[in-house]
Amino acid sequence: MNDVGDVEEALRRTFARVETRIPAVPPELLREVARPPVRRHGWRRWRGRRGLVQVVAMAAGLVLVIWGSAVVTRWVSGPQPAVTPQPAVTPQPAVTPQATATTRPTPREHATRRVVEEIAPPLEQVLPSVVAEVPRKVENGEAFTPKTFIDKGTLLGYVSKKGYDPAPEWWVYHLESRTFQRLATLDYPVAPVESPAVGEGVIVWFKYAKRNIDIMSVPVTGGTPRRVVSVEAERDVDKVNGDTVYGVDVAVGDGKVFWSSTKSGGVRQVPLSGGEPSVVPGTEGLRLFRWPWAGRSADTMMGGMTELLNLSTGERLDDPPQARCDVTWCLFGYQARRRDGGEAVDLPGDLPRSLVADRFVTIGQADERGRKAQVIFDLATSKAGRLWMQDDHKASPTLYTDSEMLYFKRGDMWFVIHGR
Repeated sequence: MNDVGDVEEALRRTFARVETRIPAVPPELLREVARPPVRRHGWRRWRGRRGLVQVVAMAAGLVLVIWGSAVVTRWVSGPQPAVTPQPAVTPQPAVTPQATATTRPTPREHATRRVVEEIAPPLEQVLPSVVAEVPRKVENGEAFTPKTFIDKGTLLGYVSKKGYDPAPEWWVYHLESRTFQRLATLDYPVAPVESPAVGEGVIVWFKYAKRNIDIMSVPVTGGTPRRVVSVEAERDVDKVNGDTVYGVDVAVGDGKVFWSSTKSGGVRQVPLSGGEPSVVPGTEGLRLFRWPWAGRSADTMMGGMTELLNLSTGERLDDPPQARCDVTWCLFGYQARRRDGGEAVDLPGDLPRSLVADRFVTIGQADERGRKAQVIFDLATSKAGRLWMQDDHKASPTLYTDSEMLYFKRGDMWFVIHGR
């Protein structure tokens, strides 16, 4: 076994045996492990959730070992083909001046990755209108977590004590006056996966109530929460680890509250004033994306939504092949293109990771000096701005993404990127 060839052969046999015992991990679950929990999640009581996390951790660890070995083998076996950035493709009619802006860095070919001549300047310098800096704590010292915008100048979030808090609160932060305001006290913990919806002058969210889902609302000006409707929760029964109880996605518009199960989909509706719920025709298997759109989660590691349906007008959108799409824009490799086949924009960097609010693309940048950065590219202005420089010896901040905004911790502030 001292011979290198014998060692390699033993490793190959070992990995082959281990690989046959790795449990299959659904793509949706891997996506949720890789990104922060925001929306579209089921909920499992702690007893069952702990077992699930342990299984995922073991499987993911074994997969990473095998994947890492394969990567090393590919890199040492010979040079890789260079990646050539594709130029922006602009079919007729001609692109508007906004789409052809040249303020972004120009990526160039360099070994097996793209480089830029200059790392993008800080985002707050390039696009100050899309940035909000918000304190991470309210006046009493409790933590404030951003959730969504009520309007251009008002950010909604929740406040809760460390650990289990049976009565968290909705608070808002007014960007212009830089002040907090408490709106309502809740009688159930609001976890990050239970994202609220705003519209029609109210905030809507859901809570678990024994075997039911209660959809709640409160005016955007504050008050006492009221129950709009109560529906039976979908669940998977597990007598050993505890049942998995699935939540819902919620939206509000056209005088109604809409929701869809995170398990089976299908959009339901009820008047905002309450009443008998009904099924929205043509939404079987679809889940709420953001008002007024519902769709089907793309079954790929790239994420995105397919089969988009406008619940207000009935419009349906075609799905470009091999793309990760929002409503208007789609990501194709190093390019973003309009879903309808219109203009395309070259992305000035590597590894586009997310498309948020139908305009913000998160990418990595590297220059010839080897410096690396996390960058936001704004499709609305064709401008790029830096979030932070990366340091191989220091962990980067966690970037939280939702369908409408991104945010991360910077000192004692939240740094929020939004399209309001």
